[in-house]
Amino acid sequence: MKPILRIAAIFFSALTLSASSAFAATVYTGDMIEGKKVISQLDVDDLAPGQIHKLLFKGVEMGTGQRWYVPVMVAKGVKDGKRLLLVSGVHGDELNPIAAVQKVFAELDPSKLSGAVIGVIGSSRPGVEHTTRGWLWMDLGHSQINPNRTWPGIENGNTVQRHSWLLMNRLIKGNVDIGVDIHTGGNGIAFGLFSFTDSKEKEALQLSKLFPLDQIYLHQGTGGSLAAALVAAGIPAFTLELGGPRGLDQDMINAGVKGVENVFSYYKMQDRPMGQTAMDRNVFIGNELVDLFADNSGFTELFVQIDDMVTKGQKVAVQKNAFGEIVHEYISPTDGRVAIIGTDYVRERGVDVVSILTNSDKCKDGSCEYNGDE
Repeated sequence: MKPILRIAAIFFSALTLSASSAFAATVYTGDMIEGKKVISQLDVDDLAPGQIHKLLFKGVEMGTGQRWYVPVMVAKGVKDGKRLLLVSGVHGDELNPIAAVQKVFAELDPSKLSGAVIGVIGSSRPGVEHTTRGWLWMDLGHSQINPNRTWPGIENGNTVQRHSWLLMNRLIKGNVDIGVDIHTGGNGIAFGLFSFTDSKEKEALQLSKLFPLDQIYLHQGTGGSLAAALVAAGIPAFTLELGGPRGLDQDMINAGVKGVENVFSYYKMQDRPMGQTAMDRNVFIGNELVDLFADNSGFTELFVQIDDMVTKGQKVAVQKNAFGEIVHEYISPTDGRVAIIGTDYVRERGVDVVSILTNSDKCKDGSCEYNGDE
C-alpha cells in the first residue's frame, strides 16, 4: 500500500472507531452520587452480564444549571435475547408503576436471564419529587407541562422536551426491542387494569395481551406520548394503566409484575410457566373511549364502578348542589364497559365523570385518536 493510502486508511479507521465509541458506548461522567455511577449515555452491550447495574442517568438542567438525575436499573442476562424497557414515573403522582418496576428487579435473577431489562424509575424527576402529574416549568412564573405529551423530545427544546430527547436518544434507542410505559390515573380519576395500545402495531397488541388486563383500548396512538414515540421508532410498546394515583395498591402492583413475568416467559427470557393473561380474564377490547364530562359543578354520586358493563340510556351518575338537590343526571350514550371513573366527590364543570370503553363503526379500522388522559 502506498504511504499516502496507508495514512488515509489509518485516518479513516481511527475516525470510524471514534464515531463508534461516541455513539455506541456507555459514557460515564466520572461522578458518583450516593454510591451510584452517573452516565450520560447507555449501551447495554458494554455492561457485564449476569448482573443488575444501578445507575443514574444525567438528564436535563434545572433552572440553576444543576441536573436532574434519573435512576436506572439494567439487568443484563447471561445470554442474548429480547431487551425489555419498563418506564415508570412519566407522571410523578403515579406511584404503583414505580413500585412495580422496583419489585420486578427485586425478584429478578440476571444469572437466569436471556436478554436484558431496563427499568426507568421516575423519569420525570421534579414530578416525582413533588408528587405531581405535570412538570413545573418556570415560564411566566409557573407553567405545568404534561411530560407524556413531549416525546420523542426536541434536542434544543424547552426543559421537558430536551429531557425527553435525552432519555429517548441517549438511554432508550439502540438498547431496547420492546417496551411498556406504566401509568395510573391522575389526581381525581382511576383506571382498572387497562391498556392504551396502538391499533396498527400487532406486536404491541400481543405484548398487551400478556398482562392480566380487563380492558384494552385500540386506538391510533396519542401524539407526544412515550408509547407512541417508541412505536414510531420501531419499538413495539404500549401504555399500561394500574389503578389510581398517589398511593400503593398491592393488587395492581402484583398484576403489573405478573405481566412482566409473562413477557419473560413468552419471549423466552426466562424459563418459567406462563401466568394469567388478558385472555384468561376475558378481556374487553374496544376501539373508542367515550368521555362523560361534567356539564355542571357539584357533588357527584356514581352509580357504576370500574369494569361494570353499561347499556345505552343507563343512568351512571348524578350531580347535586350544596342543598342536595339534583342538578344534572349523566346517561350513558353507548353500550360498553366502564374504563375510568372520577374519584373526587366534588366535580367541577368540564372534568371527567365517567369514561366508557366501547366499539363503534366509526373507529372499526382503529383510526380514532384519543386526546384525553394517558
